[in-house]
Amino acid sequence: MIRKLKYLTVITFLFLMVSCEEEQKPTETKKFKNELNNFNQKMNKVGETMNVMDEMQSEIDKVDKDLSDGNISESDAVKIKDNITNQYSGKLAKSANTNPARKLPQWARDLGLTEPVGLKVDRDISQTTSENNPEEGYNSVLLFYKPNYDIAMRQAAIIAKKAGIPMTKDYSMAKKMEEEVGEEILKGVAYMNFELGSTDLPKYTIAITVDEKGVLVISANDAQSMSDQLNR
Repeated sequence: MIRKLKYLTVITFLFLMVSCEEEQKPTETKKFKNELNNFNQKMNKVGETMNVMDEMQSEIDKVDKDLSDGNISESDAVKIKDNITNQYSGKLAKSANTNPARKLPQWARDLGLTEPVGLKVDRDISQTTSENNPEEGYNSVLLFYKPNYDIAMRQAAIIAKKAGIPMTKDYSMAKKMEEEVGEEILKGVAYMNFELGSTDLPKYTIAITVDEKGVLVISANDAQSMSDQLNR
């Protein structure tokens, strides 16, 4: 009887071991499939980017051939190449953007940031990361808005004021000089809660900028977490 109980105990133990292994297998398989799927998606993005680059190079090669054959002048070739580069730069940015962003995430809103009125976000090049994603490990957002100089300048000032982000020293000095001389010295504007090159950074670095073409950019980044993540 005791021997039978021993056998029964061993059989039960082995059954439980097999059951546990069977329960773990689907989880491990699912994890592997997810990782494989993520890898394949990234490789597809790389493939798309390479295809776009090949297309762009092919167009540039055609221009070079037309130039060497005497069909176009050198100045025309430069202009055409610039147009090709501008045309494909958007495609390249879109194909390389693995974390597209459409709006400010809630954590960025909690920092006091708001979105501009009257401007459309450029989804092809705007991107974000999240601390909730193990592959990223930190919060960041970079929003580009399609150019409109006057609106961008007004909205940048409004957004910066609401968030309490000061104008940078260079731009502040330029604006004062503009008032004195009565003409524009430096196009665009930059508001930042940190100084470029400084090692004393706030937890979240925030920048609100407008370039000379009127592209408004809002960026916020968990600087400390990003540094920790990159130094691992």
